[in-house]
Amino acid sequence: MKYRLLGQLGGPQGKIECPIEAPVPPGTGSEWTGPVCGTVHVEKVGAEYLATGRLQATAVLPCSRCTAAHSVPLDLEISESVALRQIDEPEAYVEEEGPAPVPILDGDTVDLSELVRQMLVLHVPPRSQCRPECRGLCPGCGQDLNQGECSCAAQEIDPRLLALRELL
Repeated sequence: MKYRLLGQLGGPQGKIECPIEAPVPPGTGSEWTGPVCGTVHVEKVGAEYLATGRLQATAVLPCSRCTAAHSVPLDLEISESVALRQIDEPEAYVEEEGPAPVPILDGDTVDLSELVRQMLVLHVPPRSQCRPECRGLCPGCGQDLNQGECSCAAQEIDPRLLALRELL
């Protein structure tokens, strides 16, 4: 996701369009199927640079009820402040006031890998279900209740929690 269009960004109305179709950058902490696709526009706005666009990718996540792996398509719009600073310099991530803009320079090229990685990490849902009617796992034996009933005896409800049943 590197672009050698740096000269176009330096002018007073600098703007570049970066089509993206590449493997998901490493370090997201999730498994992905296929590439990340989309378009990112980087433009100079006053003294700052702004990255806007749309990204699509598909994460493979465990179901929060039955733990089965399932695909979760992500379609996200981005609008982030970026900085023409070197990605590998730790001081590029420190700003005196407010959050530091994402650095996008790698030598003399614009590298959007770190920006894409951060956007994907921020937009992966913390919990997802394989399907709305997922029955989950038996709390006693761990049987996947989507595969069939378990042979556990019906659990007796704690009398202190009986009042909660009335809320359903």
